[in-house]
Amino acid sequence: MAHRGTTVPWQRIVTIYVLVQFAEIFGVAMIYAYLPLALEGAGVPLGDIATVSGAATAGIFIVGAPQVPIWLAIAELRSRRLVIVRSGLIALVALIAFALAQEAWQLIGATLALGFWLGNTGVMLATIREVSPEHARTRSIALFSAAAPMGFALGPLLAGAMIDGLGLSLAAPIMVAALLNAALIVANIVAIPDVRPHYPPTGGVLEVARRGLREVFADRRIRAGYLVLGLAIAGERMLRPVFPLRIAEVVIGPSITGIAEPLAAPGVAGAVGLLTGLSALGGALLAPLLATRLVPRLGIPRVMAVGFAAAALAAGAMIAVSTALGLALSNTLLAAASALLQAMVFTWLANSVTERRRTAALSLSLFPLYAGAVVGPLISSGATLIGTPRPGDALALTPVFLGSVLLLTLGIVAVRRLPAGDRNAR
Repeated sequence: MAHRGTTVPWQRIVTIYVLVQFAEIFGVAMIYAYLPLALEGAGVPLGDIATVSGAATAGIFIVGAPQVPIWLAIAELRSRRLVIVRSGLIALVALIAFALAQEAWQLIGATLALGFWLGNTGVMLATIREVSPEHARTRSIALFSAAAPMGFALGPLLAGAMIDGLGLSLAAPIMVAALLNAALIVANIVAIPDVRPHYPPTGGVLEVARRGLREVFADRRIRAGYLVLGLAIAGERMLRPVFPLRIAEVVIGPSITGIAEPLAAPGVAGAVGLLTGLSALGGALLAPLLATRLVPRLGIPRVMAVGFAAAALAAGAMIAVSTALGLALSNTLLAAASALLQAMVFTWLANSVTERRRTAALSLSLFPLYAGAVVGPLISSGATLIGTPRPGDALALTPVFLGSVLLLTLGIVAVRRLPAGDRNAR
């Protein structure tokens, strides 16, 4: 184990953690993007797909959220590497189970199993914050924050190319993601040390977990940052279960309701991968550039407000546009705004929270992230039940997009709740 005072190869640690974050999201992104198509292939009626898909993706975080403080405590008391490798193994098993699934219940079960994978992102983020020298700290955190959007981009792109371009089934790209995760599990064990925290806690696992929760949620700065993050995630995640359906609406047109399995129609799988992947890739590349340009001029809170405004505009545009290009541009703007907001919240927490609470604040930032990932899809599932078909929206998805706009607009209000002393943080 690497202890404080030991020479730690921080560049190698950051690199492997960035790759771990990328690889896990790379596989999960395929499930997010193609779960509606897989459910249709397993016999779920078209009218139920959005509701089932939203509930299943929300279920990941319902399963995972209660575990976060426990795994954080184990990481700080016992071993951070143990927690990170555990997550990798669970992601590996869940991906293989999804690839082999034949029935709808198997697809849903494999998706829900991903909930047990959660709990390592905050541990890796806190470690990066500790091992990176001051001159490289912001860059390292930004690079780690960009890994997830890059995974969300390249996962669906690869899946779309393998399905539509090579004629393979969804199982093929899912297995590629599983192999990548397996390689990084090995790298985590043999290539980097198990870094111990600078200020290890004392006590038992449950005591440390309770203490961490109590201290974090007693801090006004942390609560305010968590509220911003939760609204950003909820507003964006509302759209993921229905975005493949919106793509099919635009690609197929008004005749979509007359096709037995429209999501299996030629070109739809490729369009889902292309629009989802390229938009996420564009967003991941744009976010660091926007942060570099805007933060020195506006400060982090004002950049957050700009991010929420851009995301709300993008969500509203998605239901109004009638072309694939319009959807791609709108989703790129949403992806850029989402990546920017997450990076700004992580940076704000890293800079404004006292050192004694910083590790817990960054690790438990998964709570608002998971809360947003539960609330967003659940609201999406309910909103699909109240929509009515209209020209340009045969599947009645408009309430979902309007709900997203509302949540993202509330995010601007949440930014104003950030403590006044940190309003001009850069």
